[in-house]
Amino acid sequence: MQQLALRDQASQPLLNSGWTLLYSGLTPSRASVTLLDPSESLQISLQIPTGETADDWDLWLEACNRQPSVPLRQWLESQGIEQITLSRLTGAESGGQEPLKISNMLQVARWLQSPIEAIEALAESNGSQLVLHLAGLGTNS
Repeated sequence: MQQLALRDQASQPLLNSGWTLLYSGLTPSRASVTLLDPSESLQISLQIPTGETADDWDLWLEACNRQPSVPLRQWLESQGIEQITLSRLTGAESGGQEPLKISNMLQVARWLQSPIEAIEALAESNGSQLVLHLAGLGTNS
């Protein structure tokens, strides 16, 4: 089935970068995969419709730890994020208790821009669009 091949193709770059496969599944309505980043700070879930209608692809970026991973922190530093902002974002000033909020997840999406663009290109080449969902750990996420 073409959706299974697309699901595997979309997840392969992340798997090659050390992400862990948590789940892959197939139902009558979608093919899905869920991956966990090496630091266990972020989870990505991709759902590709398998029905006859050309529905959107859904990509979920979810925080699963209160602090960004070391690679994300390093990337943020390389982007010129001030150390004070980075300390607040990582929770270093509050003993790690500040949640990774939805506003922080926007930075995560920028960090993952290349894989997201690749998945988006796959969706578009198959007549669909990619819908990005962000979920942090804050009360408003």
